[in-house]
Amino acid sequence: MRPPQGPADPRRTPLRTGVLVVGAGFAGLCAAIEARLSGASVTLIDAAPVHLRGGNARHSRNIRLAHDSESPWQREHYPVADFLDDLARIGAPDPALSAMLAKNSTDLGRWLAAQGVVFEPWADGNLPWSRRTAFFRGGGQALVNALYRRAEGLGVDIRYGWRVGPLDPESLLHGDGAPVRIDVEIPEGATTIMAAAVVLTCGGYGADRDRLAAHLGRGAHGFANRGTPFQRGEPLLWLLDNGAARAGRPGDGHLVAVDARTPTDDAGIVSRADGMHLGIVVDASGRRFHDEGAVTGPARYSHWGHVLAGQDDPRAWLVLGADGVAALPPMIYPPITADSPEALARVCKIDPAGLAATLSEFERHRAGGPLPAIPRSLSGGAPLLLSAPFAALPLCPGLGFTRHGVAVDAEARVRLAAGGVAPRLFAAGATMFGAVLGEGYLSGTALTVGGVFGRIAGRQAADLAGTAPSRISVAAGSWKGLPDGPAAAPAIDPVEEARRTLNICNTCGFCTGLCDVFPAARLRAALTDGDLRHLAHLCHDCRSCHDDCQYAPPHDFAVNLPAALAEMRAEEYRASVLPRGSATAWLAVVYALCLVGLPVAALLLVPPQALFSAHAGPGSFYAVIPHGVMAGGAGLAFGGAALILAVRTWLFWRAGRGPDTRHSPRTLARAISDVLTLRNLGGGKGPGCETREGPVGPTRRWAHHLMAYGFGLSFLATIAGAAKHHFFEQVAPYPVFSLPVALGALGGVAMLAGLAGLEARRLQVDRRPAARRMESADRFTRASLAIVAASGLALLAFRETAAMGLLLALHLGSVLGLALTLPFGKLSHGAYRALALLRHAGERAARAATRD
Repeated sequence: MRPPQGPADPRRTPLRTGVLVVGAGFAGLCAAIEARLSGASVTLIDAAPVHLRGGNARHSRNIRLAHDSESPWQREHYPVADFLDDLARIGAPDPALSAMLAKNSTDLGRWLAAQGVVFEPWADGNLPWSRRTAFFRGGGQALVNALYRRAEGLGVDIRYGWRVGPLDPESLLHGDGAPVRIDVEIPEGATTIMAAAVVLTCGGYGADRDRLAAHLGRGAHGFANRGTPFQRGEPLLWLLDNGAARAGRPGDGHLVAVDARTPTDDAGIVSRADGMHLGIVVDASGRRFHDEGAVTGPARYSHWGHVLAGQDDPRAWLVLGADGVAALPPMIYPPITADSPEALARVCKIDPAGLAATLSEFERHRAGGPLPAIPRSLSGGAPLLLSAPFAALPLCPGLGFTRHGVAVDAEARVRLAAGGVAPRLFAAGATMFGAVLGEGYLSGTALTVGGVFGRIAGRQAADLAGTAPSRISVAAGSWKGLPDGPAAAPAIDPVEEARRTLNICNTCGFCTGLCDVFPAARLRAALTDGDLRHLAHLCHDCRSCHDDCQYAPPHDFAVNLPAALAEMRAEEYRASVLPRGSATAWLAVVYALCLVGLPVAALLLVPPQALFSAHAGPGSFYAVIPHGVMAGGAGLAFGGAALILAVRTWLFWRAGRGPDTRHSPRTLARAISDVLTLRNLGGGKGPGCETREGPVGPTRRWAHHLMAYGFGLSFLATIAGAAKHHFFEQVAPYPVFSLPVALGALGGVAMLAGLAGLEARRLQVDRRPAARRMESADRFTRASLAIVAASGLALLAFRETAAMGLLLALHLGSVLGLALTLPFGKLSHGAYRALALLRHAGERAARAATRD
């Protein structure tokens, strides 16, 4: 966000800008960026608060683009002529606008990529086959994050919580160069903006149930609004009532059937209901009203939305038997279940007699009787007779956006009902969907309309505005209103919270291109405890998914996947042996006892003349602590830790068995490469991890490499020292330029540098996706490793002084504490993660073989 720019009081001083864009969704962002690239000063305002910025684009995943040849994100080719044929098929009303849409879509993908938007490559194997649409990596939230970064970087002035009400009637008529006057409600009160040109991209009125009911009947009050709660369309409705030409049918919009238990606003893709062909759909009277198997292709979602919306009472229930429930795809909520139809009817408040009569019709037909009054098409082996246990999903219509809006000309100017255009007033996106789409819809086309006509409107508005600077100088919005601390421990069991969160992710499916966790999760619909453990360790905690998630807190769904998986890892580490709330504290006590206990034991057991004398040359360490004590203690500690960890990782491997795998030397090499390069932190192909502010850079990966490879070098130093002792009869301490000392010194310095880098990054990152228990585990692990490295380097530096004895005991105590806490601490995550990556490599190979 941009900082405050001056003391002007917006409530008293009219604010001036070149291009004012009203509505900061996808169309508004495209218009603002294009206008700014054309040289105009641009102000972009939106009624939503900062955490809901982006409008309905947050709930999108793909965009329809015409193209003549295959690209990394679209298969084969989809020429302009095919796009035009598809538009004609749905009854697009204006051939000229259709032609503009199809033709200008050909370079829209490249333009978006130039603004920083990342598309998911189809070669990764996670996407449905498509030649018509390209999919955004991370979904719609990642799309709007990228465009906001670009707009802010270009100097677009962005304001949140600014709501436009009725417009000045003169705004429709200004053709003499006079600025357009816009009255705006802002958090500080009210103000007026004077703009050379205005672009309306504030969407339709899908959240205004009263307006919908006025057009569609009382049942519209029961519609769910799948999009942003701020799509209320005040400027659009004012235009429609004050002389703008209309396009589309009043109240018309993109409807689907949704689970009636989801939030009434902003539930997006996960609210969508499916599986009608697997059971029967009944109303509150328990009677069927439509053929459940009539439409089973991709159009089934919108088909059922319109069927439900056409009922006087849009409430309905999908009633399923055991076979139907088993065949359901991942859904946001589990079905309501009961042992009998009567019990199910009571729970769902369906008329029991009506439901019993409906089921009896099917029983009579199955016994050779007449067909049901409403035919029931069978498809895909859907059962005609439902069997216990019975289940139901409550349904209602869900509206994504309205298509009813204003008509525009080829330059995106608003047309007037009396003829002509409003010369300084432009529209794009849902505000003018009806002009392009009529009453039809093609998947991915909503964003295409917003992008194509948003860019046209931005360029045309910039031509009118020129390059006069903006005089808006009030404080911009920020993320400060959101919590900045780590997520609290879940109120429910961490395993159940991880299962809930990943079920939402599986139902959504937008993030398959972010990292390996999401495609692996979609292969595990059951999400067993073993599945959750595997996915938790496959996660590298980069937290990109949190910033790219439209359901992250403060959304009602409160999806915080990084925190949920971190809690699962904390559960893995403690192994039901240590208390859930204080596992790290217990480990810290064990470590502290070792760290302090060995020096205390040395003070009590080692003669002072040996402990506090300066020793030099081979064998000086053993003059303080005998070699047998050192070797025996290390063998018992590390041997026991290794045995416990080996058993635990074997159990982890067994529990994580999921989809088919195909292991080979190649998959083993892939897993080893992923471990060594930390590919899921951006170490391999792809754009890597990002936040709202952009790519996070390689700092965390480099710091991890320094710490991990430093630890490895220190371990190799121990091995080299043991080899010298046993095979070459050379006794420690070794010369400064010997291999054990060189490896140990380099390893210790690398560990401290890596740990310092991780700590510095921790102080800078957004802590909201973090989990408190894992933060505690991280602090303990960093501290224990730092003590090991620092005490080892101090011992090297002062090994020929009187301090050597206590430093040796301190260093050995730190190493002993590290060994004893290893099987139950975060340091063990390397073993679990390596196994998770190995299994995932095998699963990828099996999937690739199936596709081939």
